[in-house]
Amino acid sequence: MSKIFILGMSPLPFENDKKVYGTGIRTWQFILPLLEKGHEVCVCSYAIPSAYPDDFGSMFQKGFIYSGNSQERHIFEYNILKKDDFENIGLISGILTRFEPDCIVGCTFYPSFVASKLLGSLKTKDIPFWADLFGHVMAEAQARAYIDEDDTCLFHYWNSEYNIISSADIFSCVSSRQEYALIGELGAIGRLNKYTSGYNFTGVIPCGLPPVEYKHEKTVFREKDNIGKEDFVVLWTGGYNTWTDVDTLFKGLTEAMKKNPKIKFVSTGGEIPEQDLKTYPRFLSMIDSSPYKDRFLMKGWIPGEDLSDYYLEANVGINIDKDIYEVRLGSKNRILDWFRAGLCVLSSNVCELTDIIEKEKLGYTFKAYDYEDLSRKLIYLADNVEEASGTAIAGKKYAMANFNFERTTEKLQKWAVNPAFSPDSGKEKKLFFDREEAIKNLERITTDQKKMIEERDKRISELEGIVKKGLIYRIYNYFRIARRKLSGNR
Repeated sequence: MSKIFILGMSPLPFENDKKVYGTGIRTWQFILPLLEKGHEVCVCSYAIPSAYPDDFGSMFQKGFIYSGNSQERHIFEYNILKKDDFENIGLISGILTRFEPDCIVGCTFYPSFVASKLLGSLKTKDIPFWADLFGHVMAEAQARAYIDEDDTCLFHYWNSEYNIISSADIFSCVSSRQEYALIGELGAIGRLNKYTSGYNFTGVIPCGLPPVEYKHEKTVFREKDNIGKEDFVVLWTGGYNTWTDVDTLFKGLTEAMKKNPKIKFVSTGGEIPEQDLKTYPRFLSMIDSSPYKDRFLMKGWIPGEDLSDYYLEANVGINIDKDIYEVRLGSKNRILDWFRAGLCVLSSNVCELTDIIEKEKLGYTFKAYDYEDLSRKLIYLADNVEEASGTAIAGKKYAMANFNFERTTEKLQKWAVNPAFSPDSGKEKKLFFDREEAIKNLERITTDQKKMIEERDKRISELEGIVKKGLIYRIYNYFRIARRKLSGNR
C-alpha cells in the first residue's frame, strides 16, 4: 500500500456544515476509496471561508477518525487550513516531508495549483503528482469575466492552469468532453511530444455519490409555509453560480404557476461569496416583483443535516444552466445527490451528465434558454406524478451502479498502488518558442515602447515651446535640444 499526500477542499460532506460545495464532495470521492483500499492518507484541505465561522482557525489532526454509517472505521491525518496556511508552501512542505509520501494527489483545481507550487519548491521532483481538474477552468474564467464585465481574471486562471498542466504526471477530468479540451491544452504547451507518444495523460472521474442511503428525519416544508400536502414541489439546492440561468428559471416557473396553482418552488442555497455575488440577489428581486411570490419559498443556506429531508419531500429537483462552455465541459453534483435520494430530475440538457439522463431516460430534460419548454415539462410532471416517481427510481438505480465512489475512481486506485511519473518527467520540453523567453521578449518590447512614448512626448512638448515662445525662447530651446543630442552621441 502507498502513502498518499492529498491536497483538497473542505468541508467534506460528512461534516455538519451549512454549506457543502461540490469541491468538498469531490475531495471525499478521492479520499474514501483510497482509505478503503488500505492506503495511508494525509490530507491538507483548504477551508472554504463561507462554510466556516468567521473565527475559524486552522486545525491540525493527525489521528482523525471517520466512522460513517457502517461498522468500518478509517483513521487518517486531516488538516483543515485557512487560506494563508494552505498557501504557505513552507508549512505544507513541512507536513509533506514528515509524512514521506509515495505520491501527491490534488483534488480539484485550486489544490492542484498549490500542489504544483509545492513541487516547484522541492529541490528535485521526486514525487509523482496526480492533478484533478474538476471542470475546465478557462471556461469558468470566461463565465466569470462575463459576469464581472472584465477580462482581467483570464491571465490569472491561465497562469494557474499552466503551472498545473506543465508539472503533473497524470490528470483526471469530470467528463470526456473536458478530457479532450485538456489534451488540447497539453498539446499547446508541448507535452504531446516524442517522450509521451502512446501515454495516457488523462482519465475521466465523473461526479460520484457515496453508497449511503438518505433517511427522512423530520418535516421541513410540507403543510408549512403555504405548501400543502398535495402541492407539486420543484426543488432547487445549492449555489446560484455564474452558469445559472435565473431568467429562464423564473419565466418557466411563472408560466407554469399561471396554469397550475399547485406548483410551488422551494430553494435552499444562495449566493457564493467566493465566486458570484450577483446572480442570486437578481433572482430574488425578480421573485419580489412577481404576483406569485408567495409560491416561492427561498430558504437560503440551510444546515447540511437537513438537506436530505428537502430531497425526500420534493417532487422534482430542477437544474438549469446557461449553454456555455463551462457547463458543456462540466457536470452536476447536485443531480447525483437527487438520484441518491430517489428524487426525480428535471434539467436543461447542456452537459454530458444531462445527455446521459436523456438517452437513458433517467429523468426529464428541456432545451436551454427555452422557458416555454421548461413550463411545459413542469406542467406535465405535475399532472403525471406517478410517472415521475417511476423515473426517479430508475435514475437512482442507474446512478448507484455507475456513479458510486468505488467505480468512478478505479483508475486513481490502480495508479495509487504503484504511482508513476509521466514519460516526459525531467525531460526538456520544446516547442517552436520558449514560453519564458517569449514573456521576457514581450516585457522588453513593452519597456522599449514606453521609452519611445516618453521621448515622443518630450519632443512634442519642446516643439510646442518653440512655436509658442518668442525669438529668444526659440533660440534657447534650439540650443537645449542640440546640446542633449550632442551629449547623447558622445
